Amino acid sequence: MVKRILAIDIGNTAATVGFYEGGRLLKFGSMHYNDIPKYASKLARSGKKSHLDVIISSVFPKITSFLKYKLKGIKELTLWVVDGNIPIKIRHNYSIYNELGVDRKVNIYGAVRMYRLPMLVIDYGTAVTFDYIDSRGVFQGGMIIPGPETAYGALGRKAALLPKRLPMPKRAKSFLGRSTRECMESGILEGYGAMTDELIQRFRKRYGKGVRVLATGGFAEVIHPYTKHIDTIDPRHSIKSLLALWRNRK
Repeated sequence: MVKRILAIDIGNTAATVGFYEGGRLLKFGSMHYNDIPKYASKLARSGKKSHLDVIISSVFPKITSFLKYKLKGIKELTLWVVDGNIPIKIRHNYSIYNELGVDRKVNIYGAVRMYRLPMLVIDYGTAVTFDYIDSRGVFQGGMIIPGPETAYGALGRKAALLPKRLPMPKRAKSFLGRSTRECMESGILEGYGAMTDELIQRFRKRYGKGVRVLATGGFAEVIHPYTKHIDTIDPRHSIKSLLALWRNRK
């Protein structure tokens, strides 16, 4: 029987989905929370004799409850929820493990499973997280920083004379802005690029030059051109990590 897995990563502002069939990623992208049940139902009922497994990682309890309610009645579907009926175990030195976000746990789990260590995992989302895993596969700790879109939006809301509700830029027109909007665009992209590079250098100074850097999350590809020290860009890392977790469940 061909294995069919729908991996869903629920963030604070968006959901990312990946559909695997026979180990191949056939669909990857963002989806509105409300559209997920209909999409999952369609997949479950289109597989003929092939069952659908759905695995959810979520930092949004209300959406998790909504999806569990909507999906539990589909007979052709088995639902797995990370840190629910599918535990996630990582070696760590975090003082209060229950406070570590499930999204970070999933990324760390996948990094240990799929990459050469030591590694710094940077996830660009509503927040930017920097998580360091040592050469033994032990998560040692990290950082949480407001994400680029979060900071960009706050700048418009808090500064009376700056433009409001501008979309997060995909690129800067130039290093030096020659209008207020261009200054904001260059500032957010060059600023987060510079911050990323400097923090990578600080991690490598503390923990060794051999620390590899993986960047993921919705804004990883946007920030990447403004950095010099990231080794790997993979926006699909969380979805791949969910597949690895499903495959290794017990």
